[in-house]
Amino acid sequence: MKIAFTLVLLVMVEMARGEDTVDVYRIDFGPKETCAKGYIPVEHRSSDARFMWKGTKMGMRDRGGDDMLNRDLVHGDRGEFTAGLDNGDYDVEITFGDKSFAHGPFNVLAQGKLACEKVATKKGEFVAKTFKVRVTDEKLRIEIVPVGEAPNFTVTSMIVRGKKQMKAHTAYDTPPPPKAIPTVAELEAAGKPDPKKALKTYCDWLLAHQTKSGFFNQNSSEWYRTSYPLRTLLAGYDIFGEKRYLDAVTVCLDKLLSEQLPNAAWASGFRNKPISERTQKEVEQAMGGTTNTADVGSISTCLAVAYAYVDNERKAKYLDALKRYAEDYCMQWQLASGGFTNGRWQGKDMTTPYSVATGTQGMSFCALYAITGDEKYLKVAERAAKFLLDNWKEDGRPIHHHHAKDTAYVAKVTSFGDIYYYHEAILWVWHWTKDEKLKDRIRQVYSWHIKGEEGLLHARENAVWWPVSHPWTNSKAAAMPLVLIEYDRSMAKDPEVHEAVERCEAFLCNPDFSKRIGVMCEPDLPWGEYSMAATGFGGLTLAELVKPGVIFLKAKR
Repeated sequence: MKIAFTLVLLVMVEMARGEDTVDVYRIDFGPKETCAKGYIPVEHRSSDARFMWKGTKMGMRDRGGDDMLNRDLVHGDRGEFTAGLDNGDYDVEITFGDKSFAHGPFNVLAQGKLACEKVATKKGEFVAKTFKVRVTDEKLRIEIVPVGEAPNFTVTSMIVRGKKQMKAHTAYDTPPPPKAIPTVAELEAAGKPDPKKALKTYCDWLLAHQTKSGFFNQNSSEWYRTSYPLRTLLAGYDIFGEKRYLDAVTVCLDKLLSEQLPNAAWASGFRNKPISERTQKEVEQAMGGTTNTADVGSISTCLAVAYAYVDNERKAKYLDALKRYAEDYCMQWQLASGGFTNGRWQGKDMTTPYSVATGTQGMSFCALYAITGDEKYLKVAERAAKFLLDNWKEDGRPIHHHHAKDTAYVAKVTSFGDIYYYHEAILWVWHWTKDEKLKDRIRQVYSWHIKGEEGLLHARENAVWWPVSHPWTNSKAAAMPLVLIEYDRSMAKDPEVHEAVERCEAFLCNPDFSKRIGVMCEPDLPWGEYSMAATGFGGLTLAELVKPGVIFLKAKR
């Protein structure tokens, strides 16, 4: 009888527990487009305030297949996932794994305490780990920490079980910056802008966030994202004479040189491992992978800009590397139209024009002309600029050529993620060409682009700045005032454009406003994913306001 009573009591307890316990969160990590039914999609930079990832080299992948829960994932070198919850006790189940690669070992900490030790998964293996957590500050915190020199972690899903929630929660300790564009009255109330002081703040912030490897991005290994911080620091060195700015740049560029491949190209990503220390197989994989002209054109330009400031030994090395890159690798990718293809991308040789690649390579070749005086480089840049200018509508919108398809479409004038790079080529050529007909063509297209019915001035909010959108787009917007600056300065005296320049200046000089597009936001926060690049792009604008021509190697030293 006693035994029977005990069994009945246990059943009653379990029934009560079952009624009280719910799946508070069922999370599918990875792209929202491939989220499993019944789960909440959470990307590595989630827009859902209930969840937040922080970490280094965070990203996500979709490997494809029918297993909707495990086909996609979030990955990183080190990560911390936060979810807002009521205080209380929870059971947490996390699934790790990757259809395509092995990962680990890594440790999993919950609320700062070890929950799982030395987790590792083989290629195609998925491992679920379950543990209990007590939440006392309304936040569940899961840390994933590599053990030794382990490959990065991958996580596919998470289920949090516990009591039904009594209120809404956020994962943020501090709220994200507002998305609203300030009014003219708010700009004026902020006081007179000081671009030189703001530029110094930008440079010091970049220096404080340089990684131990010398790179200027903890969220990505893509060279292009670090190239704009480098150029801002070089301009800062020119203006302020602070050698620590130059030293930070050369640490990074010296590593770039050490990673130049035998075919004179560079991989699109920083590896922090010289070619001399890699195996033959590793080198062949790098040459056969992605050495795309678009991304690498941004960082190759830095060698030319730095050439003006470095010692003679580095001058020789930088120039040699850049000339080999231009002549032995890049020239082959310019088409008869003047447009550049994207070179080698994901193991394939691209054959159609790509507007972004045309912009960055036009800039790179023009910068090489600036330091050598060799006309053949300028001609390449001029042809690239003409291709871009010939693909523009009178209402202000450019025609964008896709990177991997033989297609083109009219882009919105606020598609800064692509459009800014067109101006890299056009503005550099404007400063260096001696072709007056080409300069007239630039004036004409810029008048469309700025003042057209679909142009930059009409696209602003509150007649101040452009709408806040994706962080990737926002970051490039920080350099778009360069178009207005140069038009006002040397193409056409226009009071409306001059006023627009002043408002852009005020926006970028005020940290409360500029943070809305990612400038000087903490890189490990969701809205700070592109903060290093945004600060670099914005720094170029400020540098031009302080010292005209400095970012194009045209200012007097």
